[in-house]
Amino acid sequence: MTITETESLLDLFEPEWSGRTYEFYSALRGRNPVHWDDLMRSWVVLSHADIAALSKDDRLSGARIGEFHAALPPESRADMAPLAAILQDMMLFREPPEHTRLRRLIRPGLTPRFIRTVRSMIEELADELLDRVVPTGRMDVIHDFSEPLTRGVIALLAGVPAHAAHLLKDWRGLLPEFFSQSSAEMSRLTALREVFDAGAEQRRSGAGDDLFTQMISAQLRDGEYTEDEVFANFLLLIDAGQATTTHLVGNAALALLDHPEQADLLRQRPELAGNAAYEFLRYDSSVQFTTRVATADIEVAGRHIRGGDTVTLVLGAGNHDPARYTDPDRLDLTRKATDHLSFGHGIHFCLGAALALTEIEIAMHRLVQRTRNWRLEGGEPSWLDSVNFRFLNALPIRFDERKPGEAA
Repeated sequence: MTITETESLLDLFEPEWSGRTYEFYSALRGRNPVHWDDLMRSWVVLSHADIAALSKDDRLSGARIGEFHAALPPESRADMAPLAAILQDMMLFREPPEHTRLRRLIRPGLTPRFIRTVRSMIEELADELLDRVVPTGRMDVIHDFSEPLTRGVIALLAGVPAHAAHLLKDWRGLLPEFFSQSSAEMSRLTALREVFDAGAEQRRSGAGDDLFTQMISAQLRDGEYTEDEVFANFLLLIDAGQATTTHLVGNAALALLDHPEQADLLRQRPELAGNAAYEFLRYDSSVQFTTRVATADIEVAGRHIRGGDTVTLVLGAGNHDPARYTDPDRLDLTRKATDHLSFGHGIHFCLGAALALTEIEIAMHRLVQRTRNWRLEGGEPSWLDSVNFRFLNALPIRFDERKPGEAA
């Protein structure tokens, strides 16, 4: 298989590369690890070292929503205006000092110490979900396990009341909506805003008993944050904590289907679960790249990136760079992969990293300890039609129940 003359990430849509994402990156990186992608109108960076360095370079800005929105055709621009306004209030798409201020709003609720307080709840929910399906010998890993698990966790963390929890079901993420110019989720966002506004007074007074109020009430007391900003970052918590983590767990399960010896290893050595979470993130991240805008000229690998140029950091390619990882296309749960790129680096390092790692660790540990002999149902799995988001549409499997104490 060959890369076309376009050298574009969009070649991933070509039939010959279907199901071969990381082979594609290898071919593209071998040909040109830093190059201009004319179809995407962006510089593309594919090596681990360059991505790690650029992720911490303050000459690259994440504030790109306004530029993308302004370039849309007039009709699409009007349709996308409400969603663009929400995204521009998220810390993810702001730079200091605004990024620093918005990050301070959420930070107290996503520290490793805080996440340890909800660990038992994650374990209980994972067991409850598996109790329903393990006796049947079959499940859809996405719809029966990872999605309701992450939805339950984020509903608790974001303070979504039980009567509104259905609004989080099958959450796909706001970025895919925005970049595909879809307004399909606007009615859901409107309903969530009504739920959010109903709790505003208790949240600002600190009287609410939910975790989101506990997380942010102290920061709200000085009046530094608008309700629009709080709502936007409430949605970011849902977006990052539910959609991406749902598919990190799903992708991890698929990886074990392809590497059954690693599933057996995890059964035999459950103490590996924490280390394995990093390797799952490296091996098949649910978000494959992130985009920045250069605010000044930058030299990278002999290439001159000019101020104003767009730069796409292909995290998935960096995670499979043989210059950084031995035999990178092999899943190895004993590998030390704490420097994977899936959470980013620098000021935009994922604030929910500790939560995602905890959920992956618990989910995969519980899943392999209670089941064995996995078989994929229904042929090859299908994916969301995207070059950036590796979201499985479904992952139906059959398995045998593993009894307590049963040998791996």
